[in-house]
Amino acid sequence: MPSYRFSAAIGALRPGVAAARLLPELTDDARTLAIVEASSIAVVRGEARIVIRFAGDDDQDARNIALGIFGFARELAELTAPELTCRVKSRWIAVSDE
Repeated sequence: MPSYRFSAAIGALRPGVAAARLLPELTDDARTLAIVEASSIAVVRGEARIVIRFAGDDDQDARNIALGIFGFARELAELTAPELTCRVKSRWIAVSDE
């Protein structure tokens, strides 16, 4: 089963959302959609990004899972620049929108 990675820039948190709970809550939500392999918050080019790595059957399945994760995440914080990539050998390759 291929490995996919959803990431998005994190903006302001929604009212009542504690920063310390953002990653655990989003990871728990993502687990309702897919097998979550890893999750983290990383700083990329000076911008905080949420990263959820998960297993998917194929690119279409991964797109559907990523949309679900994005929906959950938008309930917790403002997000921009979402990305979906697939692990191909030792590289992460962007998944097309098709």
